[in-house]
Amino acid sequence: MWSERVASIDELSVARRLSAEPGFAWLDSNRSESQDGRYSFLAAWPSQEIRVEFGVEAPFAALRDVGRRTGEVNPESPDPSEVPAWIGYIAYDACWSAPARGQPRFERGPKPIVLFRRYPALLAIDHQDGETWVLGDDRSTVGAFRARFGRLNERDASLPSVGPIDVDDAQSHRKAIEKAIHYIGMGEVYEVNVARRWSASFEGDALELWQAMRVASRVPLGMYLDAGDHAVLACTMERFIHWDAESKTLVTRPIKGTIRREATDDGASQRLRADPKEQAEHSMVVDLMRNDLGRVAEIGTVKVDAPLIVEPFTGLYHLVSTVSCVTRPDVSLEAILEATFPPGSVTGAPKVRALEIIEELEQHPRGIYCGALGFIDHSGGLSLAVAIRTATVAGGRVCYWAGGGIVEASDPDREVAETELKARVFLDAVAALQGEVEHE
Repeated sequence: MWSERVASIDELSVARRLSAEPGFAWLDSNRSESQDGRYSFLAAWPSQEIRVEFGVEAPFAALRDVGRRTGEVNPESPDPSEVPAWIGYIAYDACWSAPARGQPRFERGPKPIVLFRRYPALLAIDHQDGETWVLGDDRSTVGAFRARFGRLNERDASLPSVGPIDVDDAQSHRKAIEKAIHYIGMGEVYEVNVARRWSASFEGDALELWQAMRVASRVPLGMYLDAGDHAVLACTMERFIHWDAESKTLVTRPIKGTIRREATDDGASQRLRADPKEQAEHSMVVDLMRNDLGRVAEIGTVKVDAPLIVEPFTGLYHLVSTVSCVTRPDVSLEAILEATFPPGSVTGAPKVRALEIIEELEQHPRGIYCGALGFIDHSGGLSLAVAIRTATVAGGRVCYWAGGGIVEASDPDREVAETELKARVFLDAVAALQGEVEHE
């Protein structure tokens, strides 16, 4: 991997220069309060694409041969294991692609269920050291990126038009929650995540909606991806998996447990950690992720490193735990995804039955929402976030989902209110575009 340090530049300015170019992608740390997100990356002009459509029996097999690239490394630049070689996503709907899963309630399509693009060079912003780099496969790809980028001009921002927002009826969502609690009482599942959707007509530049979402909610693992016929706008703070292909360390940081964060309420985080319902919801997901990691782990290496940590985000506190293991020597990227996808924090436990209940109770297929997005690095490792707080723009519409984990102690009214709290990043962004609110 070749690297060249360049003059610092504002991320949004870079984005507005690159966004009209083929395959524009932006992995955004947004300098949040979380421990994740040291680097932001901006890219365009991919050289390859992996695209898997719904119905493929083994959707992760397409990533089987994506591996490490060798070459000279500048010791002062980001490590190859921290730098994207491929950027993309795995849609939640990939879990229903294999015929062996059973017959899903919803038809899927036309968006792909796996989409990753290979970027020979990209721009990296190191928020910790205040440096900016162009990183690539070799000297020539870095030079080509710099030359192409140097010919671009920053385009003027053009506000998009967002129509009236339709949302799944609160009473219908409440009934879905009650049915989920019934299944829990019957012993069919211990926890299940149930979501609802907001949608509206959309015209114009999706990047400007994404910028409004960035202002509404600063998170460490955001992503904007122009996929051609659709765009992905994610403001996620949840680490799904990070796999270091060199050390074989696999880490997940599931989030479960939410409370509103008030500027003047210093006791909210303590109330969240002490809440028995939130503790139960979180603990079951941690156990599920321990089980998932155990499928690919060296015996005895699965551990919970930091349980029940309260992390602050814009308007919210979340409970987060860190679960890790060392994978067996023969374990591949494909095997890790087979063992862990879809994320346990947005499905439930036991996972297979939770998937079936979600398909029954929700009103729409999830698509990309609750899947995973991020990158495969230059060392062949994997860094993925959970696709929550995520909007998609396609076919003249924008859609956004929000949900929550349901356990036996869940209060339906409180759960409905939680979805509306989590939807604020989208609703506030739309309101800001329409001039209805101002952000600091």
